[in-house]
Amino acid sequence: MRKILLVLLTGFLFNVFAQEVIIKDPWVRAVPPTAKNSALFMVIENNSDKTEVLKSVKTDISKMVMIHKTVKQGDIMKMVHVHELQIPPHSKVELKPGGLHIMLMGLKRPLKVGEILEFKLVFKNAGEITVEAPVKMK
Repeated sequence: MRKILLVLLTGFLFNVFAQEVIIKDPWVRAVPPTAKNSALFMVIENNSDKTEVLKSVKTDISKMVMIHKTVKQGDIMKMVHVHELQIPPHSKVELKPGGLHIMLMGLKRPLKVGEILEFKLVFKNAGEITVEAPVKMK
């Protein structure tokens, strides 16, 4: 009986911890077959009592992955590298076109609309979370 209770309790604690960071609506922008870059978008919810930090993103689809934000300098829109993305407690951050996003640079192959790509998001507290994102035309 004690072993069953321990297993149930361990599973419960793991599920509670895993739910502190929730990834919603991930998707990758479809680009022409000759394009070298694309972007990953999503909503990241932090349901914990402490600030969460997205430290990096891993994938096999591109040579380099960086967190970027789009900023306007005068009349020019630029992308600026963000070393870490902070998500305050009990809040969410939306990664979207024209704002924060994850750049996929040096695509290793053409992307196909509808295919599902895998990414590993590395967080300071929640650790590594695997996300599957469809390629979409938006």
